[in-house]
Amino acid sequence: MYLRRNKVRCGESRRTYLSIAHNVWWSGEGNKKAQSRPIVVASFGVEDQVDVDLARDLVAAVERCAPKFQVRRGEGKDATMRIAQEIRKIEPFLKALASRKLGLAEHLPPNPERALILDALIRDKLSDPTETSVGTRPEAILSSLKSHSA
Repeated sequence: MYLRRNKVRCGESRRTYLSIAHNVWWSGEGNKKAQSRPIVVASFGVEDQVDVDLARDLVAAVERCAPKFQVRRGEGKDATMRIAQEIRKIEPFLKALASRKLGLAEHLPPNPERALILDALIRDKLSDPTETSVGTRPEAILSSLKSHSA
């Protein structure tokens, strides 16, 4: 998985959107040869509103915490789509963590403790995506962060 930058032109202006993506080999319809194509796992939104360094750390944490599926040759696209389906359930939570407005990077210790805390936050949210105790509200995220760092 990697942090994908997608540049989009909106009239005269340009915007860059950040997302978590994973490249997979698959063939197109008809006689097209197999190619590496990106599958967007989750979106962070417009780059101006995202802490890019923290987003990179979140991509690594999501990759470590994502569900693991047995994959045979030729099933990479299906497995990645199943992983994306699980990660998209917590996409609003990931957007909130990466937002500059929250300023989570200021509250996190440096690596490797940062990686451990992000892994714990993501694992908790993946285990129960409907749980509202760690929602997308900044207060809930920061209180959960304090409980994980204690």
